[in-house]
Amino acid sequence: MVLQNGLTHREAKWTESIAVGDKEFVMRIKVKLGAKAMGRRAVENSEGHELREAQNSYKPLFNPEKCSLRLRNTYFWYVSR
Repeated sequence: MVLQNGLTHREAKWTESIAVGDKEFVMRIKVKLGAKAMGRRAVENSEGHELREAQNSYKPLFNPEKCSLRLRNTYFWYVSR
């Protein structure tokens, strides 16, 4: 149906959610996942509910590795000729 209507863009609810549907379905999936669903919450949208986890930025994790090189990272080699 979606492809027939020419709607070929990505919908976040399908690609970023664990479960999509009515509230009872989403909560049933959360219960079945048990400990694996910790930290995930049911979010209501205009079409129903989604089971999602919070979207956190990776920047704090990788920031030190992406920082610019400084003089303190320099190692001077002693080369004899």
